[in-house]
Amino acid sequence: MKKMMALLLAAMMLLGMTAMASADQLSDIQAKGVLELGANIEFPPYEFYWTNPETGKEEIAGFDMALAKGIAQELGVELKINDQAFSGLVTALSVGELDMVISGLAIKPERLEVVDFSDPYFSGEQIMLVRAADFDTLKTVEDMAGKKVGAQLGALQQGILEEQFSASEPLLLDKPSILAMELASGNIDGWLITDLVAKQYMVVYPGVFQISDVPVQYDSSAGIGAAVPKGDNASLLAIVNAYIAKVKADGTWDQWMDDAVTKSVSLLAE
Repeated sequence: MKKMMALLLAAMMLLGMTAMASADQLSDIQAKGVLELGANIEFPPYEFYWTNPETGKEEIAGFDMALAKGIAQELGVELKINDQAFSGLVTALSVGELDMVISGLAIKPERLEVVDFSDPYFSGEQIMLVRAADFDTLKTVEDMAGKKVGAQLGALQQGILEEQFSASEPLLLDKPSILAMELASGNIDGWLITDLVAKQYMVVYPGVFQISDVPVQYDSSAGIGAAVPKGDNASLLAIVNAYIAKVKADGTWDQWMDDAVTKSVSLLAE
């Protein structure tokens, strides 16, 4: 009987420890009162710096950042945004320097090995952007052989470039805005980028860019999500996933998208 009681007590303690562990990341964030968020604020309309014409003050805008602010409010904590190079975000998260990353981060198997993701909140197609003057001559992967192709360093487009366009000359840079200028000036022949971002730059450079017919193979069904450190994150992800579902259902997400696109076009036009 004593042995049975001891086993029962040990099992109860294990269950209690598991329950406590599942709330650790959430408890830690709420205890310090701050959500340390990592993002690369250089990816309109996902996230970007924008000067409010009414106040003259610079703000961080974009639908990613609207989601981050909402999650922080849902957790009852302050949001601290750490603007970092995109290529270092997952590493910073995995070693515990950040609590979360929201930065157009695609849910990919290799990333899932080191961090965990929320439910996806958006999905975009990957395309090759070229100069309109080159549209008729750059239509296949073979046409891009020997051509210089740009992609954001550390982004999924880098992997696409290396795997599908190995005969092209790569140019990897941290800032999409610089890649846009490189393409416009003719220093690169193509730019691998998500369709939503490409369309923003097509508005800013009217008549200069065009989405090419060059096929880009990428399964976007996994989407993009909020990343958190691996470990005891069940309670944290439950709140994040519930919040994502709520804003997608009640129209808030659509409002964020419209606001982000409007602001980013005005910003990029400057």
